[in-house]
Amino acid sequence: PGSHTLSGAVIEPRALDELLPDWKSRDGHPLTQPATSSSMRWYTKNFSVPIPHPPQMNNNGNYIVSLSQFTAWLGTIAEELGVEIYPGFAGASLVYTDDGHGIAGVCTNDVGLDKKGRPKDNFEPGMEFRAKVTLLAEGARGSLSKQAIRRFQLQKDSDPQTYGFGVKEVWRVDPSQYRPGEVVHTIGWPLDLSTYGGGWVYHMADGLVSLGLVIGLDYANPYLSPYKELQVK
Repeated sequence: PGSHTLSGAVIEPRALDELLPDWKSRDGHPLTQPATSSSMRWYTKNFSVPIPHPPQMNNNGNYIVSLSQFTAWLGTIAEELGVEIYPGFAGASLVYTDDGHGIAGVCTNDVGLDKKGRPKDNFEPGMEFRAKVTLLAEGARGSLSKQAIRRFQLQKDSDPQTYGFGVKEVWRVDPSQYRPGEVVHTIGWPLDLSTYGGGWVYHMADGLVSLGLVIGLDYANPYLSPYKELQVK
């Protein structure tokens, strides 16, 4: 848990307060840096202009975290509570109810296959897990989610989904530039006026800063590279 969770984040702890009221007294919790300020800025190549901050993005009472550390910590809490976690096993297919109108569970993938799909000496068949409730939490475009969307026509009366491509780096900055708890969201440069996207600067704990950029996948310039845009000086 946490090994494939890449994003730095600002999280609201309300759900954590409800699920684990004593989380602040637990050893090793990663919510050590509260957000101290929130702002939004319009970037040009040479200037940074403050703009009104949307009230729904207020971060009072929130925490700046490493989401991978947070997820790993939650995994240990879940195991302490008796939850079974199967790292290394992918959900390969859905199990449907007998009438075909619901989801009864998930099958994991077979392991120990060669490149042609033939069983090797260490072959183990996938396992079938059935549950009263199956929660698909695969992100924006998970394989099991796509199966459920097709099977139950979940997008039939919905607007099309939109997607963005995000890149980020974590920097250890000069102490004179480090402002613990500062949260900044940005729009504008290095993107042009016809490209949808924005960035963030989160001053995390321990002198680290999460710096990132998200660009909508409808960008018109076929030569645009989100990786390179993050490096523009």
